[in-house]
Amino acid sequence: MGHFCRLCGRIRANERFSGQGRRTHVCRECERMPKDERERIEHEEEIYGYLHQSHISDKNLRRLRTLVETGQPHIRELASIVLEVAAVKPYKKRRLKVLAQQRPDLLEALDRTGLIMAHHWG
Repeated sequence: MGHFCRLCGRIRANERFSGQGRRTHVCRECERMPKDERERIEHEEEIYGYLHQSHISDKNLRRLRTLVETGQPHIRELASIVLEVAAVKPYKKRRLKVLAQQRPDLLEALDRTGLIMAHHWG
């Protein structure tokens, strides 16, 4: 059966994981990635996950504020967009409809960055 690598998204054989990699769900191939690239992937997935939740909580908002201050411009942009979405409509129900009515610019930013797809997957 193997294990799931959370960075590359593949199910890999047990031999493809080191002892610690199996625990952290990162295969050896992904462990060799530069640290900045691994962090970028992890932060992106985290931000996409916030939009998938039914409610973006205060704890999530604190985490997003720390992500806005990171050195990576792409992560900074995604986190700031999700922070604005949470300010307008923290609950998922009818979120896109409210954004279309109140903040079409924000809805366009969600579409441009691909974050709008995070609202629907799962």
